[in-house]
Amino acid sequence: MSSNILAMVAMQLLLIRIVSSQNVTNEYLNHQCNNTQGTYTRGSTFGKNLNQVIRNISHLHLRYGYTYNSSVEAYEVSKDPNIVFVLLQCRGDSYGSKCHSCLDTAFSGLRERCRGNKGAIIWYDQCVLEISSVNTKGRIRYDSFFNMTNVKNVSSNAEQFKNKRKDLFHKLLLGATKDVSDSNDAYAVGETRIGRNKMYAMMQCALDLTTNGCYVCLEWIIGRYDSFYFDRRQGARVLSRSCSLRYELYPFLRR
Repeated sequence: MSSNILAMVAMQLLLIRIVSSQNVTNEYLNHQCNNTQGTYTRGSTFGKNLNQVIRNISHLHLRYGYTYNSSVEAYEVSKDPNIVFVLLQCRGDSYGSKCHSCLDTAFSGLRERCRGNKGAIIWYDQCVLEISSVNTKGRIRYDSFFNMTNVKNVSSNAEQFKNKRKDLFHKLLLGATKDVSDSNDAYAVGETRIGRNKMYAMMQCALDLTTNGCYVCLEWIIGRYDSFYFDRRQGARVLSRSCSLRYELYPFLRR
């Protein structure tokens, strides 16, 4: 009897650890090094400006998990090659100290993978970081999209699965694109039951986009990826500098 109880307790603890690990993961996902903006060397004016902007961001509260910062007071358009623009957008459940932690990880990863590039983007589970010598504020970066899909397909009720996903996507699209000035997050999460399983999903836009820009960005993802790339996949995500979408058959967000 006691051995059965111990086995059950051990199994419950294992499940807790599994769910916990899903919720706190911050794995590296992808990066893009821009080769059109030129390079900089350590100790150069651009490098010093970049380090200063990152230091400035490190002192922000990041209560909404977002900042768009520059080495000039106004995000002016300039031909000065040493002006630095930095975007940090953390996942909607990774604000404050969690966002700061992801910033440290992302900046270190960016310097390693795009060493010396004035323009670069890197994605982790919990944030996206962009550095640039060009002001990209408010722009949808169609050149930065990429997708990741689960190798496994659903084994039955494929049409129901796709219809449920479509309905959930529509709901989240409306949720993420409510008046951003009021919501301050451009972020929506939801779930739906499919037979014995549940589908969990999220959508998010970078907060430099307008409400309409957010809608256009997410709608573009759904139109381009849903029918072909997602199809019967058990899980998938699309990420960019501007907006992102993800769904899984397990919870992947902090509660």
